Amino acid sequence: MKYYIQRQLNEYGPYTLADLQRYVAQGSIQLADLTRSEGMTDWVPVSQVIGNIPIPASVQPAYASGASAYGGGTVYDPGNAYIAGSSMPAVAGGPVPPDFHWALVFLISFFCGFFQIAWLFVEAGFVKKIDREGKSLAFLIAGIVTSVVAFIVFFTAASVSANRQEPPTVALASFLLMALAGAVLHLIGIFQMRSSIENYYNTMEPINLRLSGVMTFFFAVYYFQYHFTRIANWKKTGYLPPQ
Repeated sequence: MKYYIQRQLNEYGPYTLADLQRYVAQGSIQLADLTRSEGMTDWVPVSQVIGNIPIPASVQPAYASGASAYGGGTVYDPGNAYIAGSSMPAVAGGPVPPDFHWALVFLISFFCGFFQIAWLFVEAGFVKKIDREGKSLAFLIAGIVTSVVAFIVFFTAASVSANRQEPPTVALASFLLMALAGAVLHLIGIFQMRSSIENYYNTMEPINLRLSGVMTFFFAVYYFQYHFTRIANWKKTGYLPPQ
């Protein structure tokens, strides 16, 4: 049987019962979160579904006194539901993203363009931690290698053409094709990162993260770092600034 989780009118899932138990144990899902199975019409607290499995004390939800009863007499604390911009317990177990303000990344990159490339690979390395099956890092490496080879081929072919006193038509065509291939591989890697980040932060550590395709296309390094800093702050303080 599959189950869905509801937070702030957003619905996530489906998850198996084993998934729910694992995510509760990790702290990604709270016992007070609302859930329903595919055959249910009413939402009930997760605690009613998973039963009396042992949950680490560090992730036990703190039910507020005076909270309203919700279904079957189980106390449900709506204050435990996630609201961006409010305080909530930091999620245990998940890796902390690189915490470096995006403006500093931009400033350093302005004076040293190679830093932007290097930082993109730092971000891709983190994404690999949260999505070990993801291919974004491989695509980014392939894009860099292809671009470097494009320049090597261009200068080599141009030198040969100059020695023969011929126009570098072949050299230019080869360069453009390989440079285009490198750019395409780079974009695929960027959007693979976007997909992995959104998937992780809407399933394993659900914070209802949504990443703009336009911002990803034009400002990927700085845009990803902006959200990584938000998430790192949440993990350290329990407060997640709104998107």
